[in-house]
Amino acid sequence: MKTFITILFLLSMSGVSGQQDAYRQAMQRAMDKMSQASEPSDFQDAANMFERIAQTEKAEWLPLYHAAHACIVTGFTESDLSRKDGYFDKAQQFLDRAFKIAPEESELYALQAFLYPGKITVDPMGRGPELIGSMNDAIDKAIRLNPENPRGYYLRAITLLNMPEAFGGGKAVAKPWFEKAKERFDRFQPASAFSPDWGKQQNEEELSKL
Repeated sequence: MKTFITILFLLSMSGVSGQQDAYRQAMQRAMDKMSQASEPSDFQDAANMFERIAQTEKAEWLPLYHAAHACIVTGFTESDLSRKDGYFDKAQQFLDRAFKIAPEESELYALQAFLYPGKITVDPMGRGPELIGSMNDAIDKAIRLNPENPRGYYLRAITLLNMPEAFGGGKAVAKPWFEKAKERFDRFQPASAFSPDWGKQQNEEELSKL
């Protein structure tokens, strides 16, 4: 009896290991596609790959995160406003699903804050007053949930940099936030090969201009 139970246990563990290997391989292919993307269609291909992974791995928030990120990047590169808005809406759908899996994940709030400016660009006058507050709330929560997450500080810096001085923004106010982001980017270690790891180069470029 003990031998039979041992065999069942080993078989079940083998199945789990196989599923994990398949997940890692699929994620790596999608991550490679994302890193090599240069055209909107490339980013959408990556988003579709991540979406397929998410359909199988329903307990994982990272495929949904990367699918949303790919859609956001596509939206920023799209010139047609209706298509642009569609990409941002799709990104929000992915994020909403990810939040259900990991409601206290700092990286999700940082990505949410990255999404809001895209939505604002579609209709600045109509959406700005509503979404700017939501964007700042998302940045605040990203930092509060993980004070070592550099993307929260980078997004706060970008927000202040693009805000008129009359409203509390400008280069002088933004620079300390870029510096805080740099400190954290310099010591940041992704939790896994598939964890978010973007923003350092952009932060360095902006800081060099100040």
